Amino acid sequence: MPTPFSPGVSYLLSTFVPKLVATPALILLLDQLQKSQAVAPPSLPPRIFIPAVPHWLLTPSALLIASLVGTLANICGKALWQTLVQRYEMSKLNAVPVQVVQGKWPGNLDVLQKLLHSYDNDYAYQFLDDVTEEYGYLYCLRLLGEDIIVTMNPNYIKRVMATEFQSWEK
Repeated sequence: MPTPFSPGVSYLLSTFVPKLVATPALILLLDQLQKSQAVAPPSLPPRIFIPAVPHWLLTPSALLIASLVGTLANICGKALWQTLVQRYEMSKLNAVPVQVVQGKWPGNLDVLQKLLHSYDNDYAYQFLDDVTEEYGYLYCLRLLGEDIIVTMNPNYIKRVMATEFQSWEK
């Protein structure tokens, strides 16, 4: 599905614009929070109040928070957009989705941890063999929002590597 903008403009819109909007908003929010503490009624217990934030710390803390929030939003938005585009393209081709290995942690971090542990301590592909026994010869490892299609079927491997080499992304 083509995007209405060039890749450079799309990149700028997805990374810099959220940070440009979020940073001033966070600075204003932290400033208002600090001002509201000065007028808080003395009848409220002191444990409800947030400690006063010095003015020199407002901008760096807002920039740091905006960067973290912008990065997380970019990663989540990219994964969601890829999923929507893939579903649209699959519906056009009447394709069937591949089984996705489901982990317990967000971003399948536990699956990634098991995979790396297998490389370091076991036979290099022991984890993939275990997953193949559970999911079959074709499955998707969705690690940190990226889809990695894994196949152990020799006919599929032959087709990807030899017969239709130019048609596949490597």
